Amino acid sequence: MLNKQAAQGIIEKLTSYVNVYATVNISYGSNGTTRFANSEITQNTTINDTSVSLTVYEGKKEATCTTNVLTEAGLKQLAKDAQAMLQVVPEGEFEAFPMSKEPVNERPYSGELASAFDTTARAAYIKEGVSHVKDGFTAAGALVLTQNAISVGDSLGAFRYAAYDQVAFNTVVTHQDGTAGAGECCSYTDAPDIVAEFKKAQATATAAMGAVSPELGAHTVVLSSTAFADLVGLMGYTMGAYAVDDGTSFAVGKMGQQVLGKNFTLTDDVNCPCSRPVFFDYEGTPRRTTTLINEGVVASYLYDNKFAAKHKAENTGHAVTNKGRGGYPANLQVTGGTQSLEEIIASTKKGIFINEFHYTNFVNPRTLQITGLTRNGTFMIEDGKLTTPIATVRFTESLLDAFNNITAITKERTKTSGWMGISLMPGARIENFHFTSKP
Repeated sequence: MLNKQAAQGIIEKLTSYVNVYATVNISYGSNGTTRFANSEITQNTTINDTSVSLTVYEGKKEATCTTNVLTEAGLKQLAKDAQAMLQVVPEGEFEAFPMSKEPVNERPYSGELASAFDTTARAAYIKEGVSHVKDGFTAAGALVLTQNAISVGDSLGAFRYAAYDQVAFNTVVTHQDGTAGAGECCSYTDAPDIVAEFKKAQATATAAMGAVSPELGAHTVVLSSTAFADLVGLMGYTMGAYAVDDGTSFAVGKMGQQVLGKNFTLTDDVNCPCSRPVFFDYEGTPRRTTTLINEGVVASYLYDNKFAAKHKAENTGHAVTNKGRGGYPANLQVTGGTQSLEEIIASTKKGIFINEFHYTNFVNPRTLQITGLTRNGTFMIEDGKLTTPIATVRFTESLLDAFNNITAITKERTKTSGWMGISLMPGARIENFHFTSKP
């Protein structure tokens, strides 16, 4: 793990090699991956890398170079290359934004997840999980431990550092006839229950045998938190000021307008205990907890330095690079409702339960029209009970319509793997959700 002292030393040394204002981004990652297929471990690797990015500024000109050669010679070459590039790049729209020195929270690095999910432990979890896979079924998937350190600083003495671990697990248990069930979990903090996800995937795969094709058209659907998170993540991706500015977001011209149902509130909350413990963005700006959709009303976009200046708005601290991409979500949450998932299913006379989507993507981001497939556990709901398993089917739906047709949201929320980090999502019931074709 790249520690705080080492990160600060790299930044101070690197900025001493240049004679203009400069910022430095350091990203350390140790990725320990244990993959398995046919109920056997097929790969057990660990890859370590540290990347250092230097950006130099002069007037409205800026240039960025990156290296993973951290020797003194390597850092000096990085500084030389960046300053040489600065002489030939064209002017941009803005001068440099000095890095914020506002105090930010810092969650101490514990290393507990790293100890609990080292190479030997990951193999043991998979071995135990596979022992619950029944004859005629096989399991495939991956258990990944990622150790991360992020640091930013500048030539004026600003400095930020954060270190954290993440565990992510997914498995698909498949019957020899092709029927499958899935389980997944993830965490930045407490150890997730890997074996429970194996059992869930096995139970779903068993129940899904003998699937039939559904009728196409509009259906009432009940989504697991995993399926719902897939849809919400696509919406969050369009809430950056860059997407609004170039006209590809559904939220263009809709600030302050009611666009979704009043039961839908979407927030990017860095202060949630289960969120990624990085309280600054890649420009060093403190991350602000930001409500994007408040009871169906567009409440905010996500900003970095350049787009905050361009829109004359407060910077929300959501830069993912220093390239002015307008901000992206990192800690998405949807506010929970009042019912359990079991209660929502029990109150649904006729519908379809969807455990997981696959290959969801935009058809038209301006209308939030998306398409994708169901998979790994889709069932009819009849008189409040899960009954006949449903075969894979394609859906095509506008999220503007779907999120206006939410009639129930679960009170329980689950940590799910999101586009830019772990999200905290409930399940939901949606009316008039459209199945459009069969694969």
